[in-house]
Amino acid sequence: MTEKGQLHLETIIVLAVLAVIFIACLKILLPFFGAILWSAIIVVATWPLYRRLRKRVGSRPKLATAIMTLGLALVLVGPVAILTISLQENISSAVNLFQDVSGTELPENPPAWISSIPLVSGRLESAWREASTNMHGFVERIRPQIRKAATWLLAQGARLGLVLLQFLLVLLISMLLYRNGEVLADYTRKFTMRLGGAEGLESLDAAARTIKSVSLGVIGTAVIQAVLSGFGFWLAGVPGWVLLSFFCLFTALLQIGTGLIWIPVAIWLGHQDATAWAIFTVVWGIFINVIDNFIKPYLISQGCGLPLALIFMGVIGGMLTWGVIGIFLGPTLLATGFNLLKHWLEQDIVIAAPLDR
Repeated sequence: MTEKGQLHLETIIVLAVLAVIFIACLKILLPFFGAILWSAIIVVATWPLYRRLRKRVGSRPKLATAIMTLGLALVLVGPVAILTISLQENISSAVNLFQDVSGTELPENPPAWISSIPLVSGRLESAWREASTNMHGFVERIRPQIRKAATWLLAQGARLGLVLLQFLLVLLISMLLYRNGEVLADYTRKFTMRLGGAEGLESLDAAARTIKSVSLGVIGTAVIQAVLSGFGFWLAGVPGWVLLSFFCLFTALLQIGTGLIWIPVAIWLGHQDATAWAIFTVVWGIFINVIDNFIKPYLISQGCGLPLALIFMGVIGGMLTWGVIGIFLGPTLLATGFNLLKHWLEQDIVIAAPLDR
């Protein structure tokens, strides 16, 4: 074998070994990929706040990291932990209530507000009359449905427990990223420069700007939804409307939607014979959930400088493809692809002069 051939063989072996190591590292990190991705998004979005905080505490990165981590724990872990614990407690209370209700006697005629409920008023009145004449038989008939509902709620509680564990992992990784963020950012720029040169660095900056814009868009939209929901609750005279507005903010941030709050409120208003306000709450809540699809892309487009149509497709398409995290991935990937395509199209193209015939 010639010296040149031996050099090629050694290069191939080195590349193969590097590829095997790289694939092995990916397999090791694959179970943590979701948490790492969420942590990266959170840290990139809050990095300016972290830098200002670090200056305020006298350039002490450990203290600034501790404060940011504690803040994330209060925002992410705290509400989910409270929701998980309260769900488990309420399931037990609901089961006990269901066991006690078999001895309850109901009046023969249902309340007037039941007849005003659209679509299902007839079935509800029929069920009420059946329960008023034979409560024990009615409870036994719906027991399988109650058991299924309880099983479903327990499953949701288990899912919330898994979400809580993932948030704890996100919290730990975010703390490490805050602590070593500048070193990792420098490595990322060098890696991007190796792959794509100046155009790659510009695409990387565009991706970072998009992540920050998406975060501000998500938070801004959640705040708008919470304020509008609180205004509707206040108009309807719902007690505790400030606390309900906070819950709407939390569910909007998690992309669950404010319906988890206003649907029970509308049912309660109907039970209080405030039918008009119950209907208003439903219509107002649907309106608030619908405008989410328009406000969020608009707010995101203001910060990253991309066309509104592209942001809209990125937010909706990303969410349909990857769930909640797709709200961040969709616009970021489209922004990166858009910048790469723009640089490629703007490159000087040499067009040969036609040959004289």
